[in-house]
Amino acid sequence: MHQMGDRLKDIRHTTSDAVEILRKLGSPEVYGSLEKISQTTQEVKGIMVSIMQPEMVKNIENMRLAVEAIENTSRRVETLVIEIKKTGFFEKASETLAAARNSLTSEDNKKNMSEVMAEIREMLLSITSLIDELKLTINTSKKSGLLHDVGEAAKEASDFYHTVKE
Repeated sequence: MHQMGDRLKDIRHTTSDAVEILRKLGSPEVYGSLEKISQTTQEVKGIMVSIMQPEMVKNIENMRLAVEAIENTSRRVETLVIEIKKTGFFEKASETLAAARNSLTSEDNKKNMSEVMAEIREMLLSITSLIDELKLTINTSKKSGLLHDVGEAAKEASDFYHTVKE
């Protein structure tokens, strides 16, 4: 009998819990949550339908192909870098750049550059002097008629050459 009393208590307790659960299921909070779940489910269904459309399937396939191409390119670049490293190209280029930098910043180079600049400056002064002298010579020859006489002599020589040639 004692067992039956315990069972009745368990049944009453279980029934009481079930009633409490049903009462909570009818509450506005649970109803709001169920409504949100329902809306989310509808949105997911809409997304699933749009994903299954041929245009979207093609877009997804194009994205997959693009990712695959990027992965392949990445692998090729990685292989290329490994091969270049094996050749020692980067080390040689680095050494060359360091040597060039050291050469350009050395005291000897600075001295040489200074000498070169002085020689260029001297050459430009000489060219300027030559131009001035040529201008003076041309002006003098124009005044004396020498340039005109030389031009006439050249023309006569040319005419004579053409006559002899014919």
